[in-house]
Amino acid sequence: MSTNKLIALLGLCLASLACTPSGKDSIRTDAMSFHRQADCQDEPLTAIAVNVKEGTETLYLKTSMEDVDIFWEDAAGSPWAQVESVTQAGAGIYEITLSHADRSAGVMYSRRGGTLTAVAPAQNFGVFLPVWQGAQDRVLQDFADWTYGTLDPHSTTGEVLAENWSTALKNKGFTSEPAEGAQSGYCYGRYGCVRLGDAEGHKGNILTPRSDYFRYDSLLVVSFRAAAYKDAIGTRDANKFRVEVTGGGFIRDFAAQEQTWIELEAPYITSEEDFMGNSWFLVFVADSDRNPMTASTRIKISSGAGSVSGNSRLFLDDICVARLVPDLDEDYYSENSGSGPDTILAARNEK
Repeated sequence: MSTNKLIALLGLCLASLACTPSGKDSIRTDAMSFHRQADCQDEPLTAIAVNVKEGTETLYLKTSMEDVDIFWEDAAGSPWAQVESVTQAGAGIYEITLSHADRSAGVMYSRRGGTLTAVAPAQNFGVFLPVWQGAQDRVLQDFADWTYGTLDPHSTTGEVLAENWSTALKNKGFTSEPAEGAQSGYCYGRYGCVRLGDAEGHKGNILTPRSDYFRYDSLLVVSFRAAAYKDAIGTRDANKFRVEVTGGGFIRDFAAQEQTWIELEAPYITSEEDFMGNSWFLVFVADSDRNPMTASTRIKISSGAGSVSGNSRLFLDDICVARLVPDLDEDYYSENSGSGPDTILAARNEK
């Protein structure tokens, strides 16, 4: 570990133990603090969230100390953010430009974090600012552990119904409900994904796991990839599907009537090498006093929405349910113009 990093760690330890004149534990904001405003007259920052798209943040450090070192640290293999510049912006004020990369495909809106640190080595003092990108995930599943069947979307060899999954996979909490009086929910585990519905016209569904944490939430964003079935000669299934909230909460787009479901249309599978392509969706969930989220809140995705007849096979992957903190986390709802195909990150992450 470098000398600078040892000094930084010492500074952080001392900062956490620093006291106000009243004797209560706190950061010594009179000595050093991060701010949004250039004059540093706003309240000191305790944490910030940055946009999931590539960009920069301008922050300010107010300090009564000299010879301050400002740097970025995170746990990623290669840093996802960095301090681009530090300039003197006034007496005891530094302007900091922090740049950050896009949130990457595959994990999309799940959170990653890092720390912007300022230390004054001569005084053995420092402060740190937690910085995160993305929302805190409650459910995150890329189906990498599902290794049934083959990678060919046209082959059904080796795929397995949800009720016959291994105990380890069942313990992850994803389930399927019998649809329309059938004996099965027709949710098939495949290699790295799941498929809803079959070639006999049965619709299928999958439900995300229960989480005790949902009872403390008021806003969620659900992200996933979905692609409708198309056979090798181009014959297409029906591509409408439904996303529903069960156990408490409603689709944010229909807040007035507190509607609990939304119907969407999936693009069709593309090449066999990457048959879901860039088919990402975002669905937003909210709650109210009369319809609060609970530990039983779950997201149900079903193929063949409404009165759709015939085959309606739907492939799903990379399901994430993340909580949003009002007035703190990024407003993905407004950025995406509500629920539907992802227009925020999907195109930027296209390979």
